[in-house]
Amino acid sequence: MKPQTQSSKSTWNITRFGLIGSAIILLAAITYNCSSERTVLDSTSEGDRAASRRPEPLSDTVMQASINLLDGKTMKLSDYSGKVLVVDLWATWCGPCRLEIPHLVQIARDYKSKGVEVIGLTNEDPETDAQKVKRFSEDYSINYPVGWADGPMQMGLMRGGRGGIPQTYIIGRDGKVVKHFVGFNPNISPPQMKAAIDEAVEGA
Repeated sequence: MKPQTQSSKSTWNITRFGLIGSAIILLAAITYNCSSERTVLDSTSEGDRAASRRPEPLSDTVMQASINLLDGKTMKLSDYSGKVLVVDLWATWCGPCRLEIPHLVQIARDYKSKGVEVIGLTNEDPETDAQKVKRFSEDYSINYPVGWADGPMQMGLMRGGRGGIPQTYIIGRDGKVVKHFVGFNPNISPPQMKAAIDEAVEGA
């Protein structure tokens, strides 16, 4: 009986170490996944990991495209030459966009005197969604121009296969992109956006 007991103990020890090892591997995998998700959420700007590399400038096609505004007027991004421009690609159905917009309203209010302009471009359909976007703009007290991003405009703003929204560009007075934010994290994105705007304002 004694050898059999020792064998049972050895088997249990092996099993116990196996279970502990599996638990450690599982915990490591969960930690990695959570960390990766957090990195995706927190890394909201191109260049965060390579501060010396600025995002590529928006194409002339995007800058010169005629944009229909919600109020019936038209404009081009190039009309804002000489100003710091914040361009936000969004939609009323987008949860992170809803979180971001109050911050953009505050930015438009606080930085207006510093030559900063904000424009929101929704990727919704002006033929079917005009009233919905208008009501949304009123409900959120949007104090900056809202326009429609057609297909080419959307493609021009969602570059490098990064197709999620919101996507927000901080463009300096010289027309160069200072920062390109993809997604929105309410704890991290607002100070990063303000820092980029301050950089654009001070660097002019």
